[in-house]
Amino acid sequence: MVEELISMYIDDELDLNEKILFVEKVHDNRRFKDETVELLWQEKQLRAPLPGRVPEVFFHGKRDPAPTAWRRCYALAGGLAATALVVFMLWTTPQLRQGDQKFPHRFVVYLPDTATAAITGSFNGWQSLPMQKAGLEGYWEILLDLPPGEHRYSFILDDGRRVADPTVQIREKDDFGTENSVLDVKI
Repeated sequence: MVEELISMYIDDELDLNEKILFVEKVHDNRRFKDETVELLWQEKQLRAPLPGRVPEVFFHGKRDPAPTAWRRCYALAGGLAATALVVFMLWTTPQLRQGDQKFPHRFVVYLPDTATAAITGSFNGWQSLPMQKAGLEGYWEILLDLPPGEHRYSFILDDGRRVADPTVQIREKDDFGTENSVLDVKI
């Protein structure tokens, strides 16, 4: 329950009452607080901009209230060139089909007693994909690009057992007597 609570807190899936309980738990239990802070730092690093992105720059200086006529001409020419470029790109670029779109989804599971973890699901033909350790407390993660639609999946432990995602409530039984989690990726 503690691991699920941390995961739900990080993913902002708690209501106000659950957040109050979470804060009280963090206040009362130093180990829980340390684990939560460590995972929040990891989440911050995962959400950081990727290298190569151009940072946004904001200028907080005075703006020239009356640009000269030349500046207006350059601005107009630049605007027309940009508009022409956009029209050209829209005209020459084929439209993406809806089925070609994929969306990143981060799977995270707490499995402290396993040496390896993998994920398998309908999104990859039920092939086993190894997961990476996230931190030192037993969390495993993988980031996958998924097409829109419903996907069934489960985690595979090092002993071959399959387990459903404990943070996903929607599940269904498979033909082998185990449960799969159901994830709905929406556009």
